[in-house]
Amino acid sequence: MDSNSYFTVIKAGEGLTEVKKSKFIAKLIKAASEEEAAAALKDTKKKYYDASHSCSAYILKGDGGLRHSSDDGEPSGTAGKPILDVLSGANLMDAMIIVTRYFGGTLLGTGGLVRAYTEAAKAALFNAKIKEVKTGSIVTFNIDYTLLARIQRLCDNAGILIGDIVYGEKVEIPVILTVEKESVFYKNLTEMTGGSLTEESAVRKEVKDYYEENNRAIFL
Repeated sequence: MDSNSYFTVIKAGEGLTEVKKSKFIAKLIKAASEEEAAAALKDTKKKYYDASHSCSAYILKGDGGLRHSSDDGEPSGTAGKPILDVLSGANLMDAMIIVTRYFGGTLLGTGGLVRAYTEAAKAALFNAKIKEVKTGSIVTFNIDYTLLARIQRLCDNAGILIGDIVYGEKVEIPVILTVEKESVFYKNLTEMTGGSLTEESAVRKEVKDYYEENNRAIFL
């Protein structure tokens, strides 16, 4: 994992745990703000209006990694914190887990509640699609066709992704650079082309968050 990367939810996941007739329905979703988290919790409570509790936790990338959890009436520390621990253990950000409980008539005790909420949250995590998100500089060069294969090989050897290439009178090639790989890439590029291509040769630069899938960058 790169130093400036994080993990987040690409596709929501759900999980169900039953303990002594109590049902714990969990959902892991993407939530990038307190407002989104509050809206998701409101919708869940509306959907499961007859449930005993809807406990939750979220971690946001902004605000210094803001963390929040709620026991929603369960004994203190038996629901919100275990859910938050699942998020934290997976290094997730901009993510929220809500676990709704239907009481089955039997008290589970503090230990039993912690285990049940943890198990339900982990089930939702298991069924979700999680990806490592990186921040990259998309640096675009206009190059001669004679340089294309050499730059592709340079990127392939360094584990650097290339965006969608545009073929015209020249080749427009966007290279996706993380902070860790920028300086080495520019050094190798300059040496390989005898100084005809340098960092200053780029015709366009922009910074975006992305994740990798099938050796391609999917931008957020």
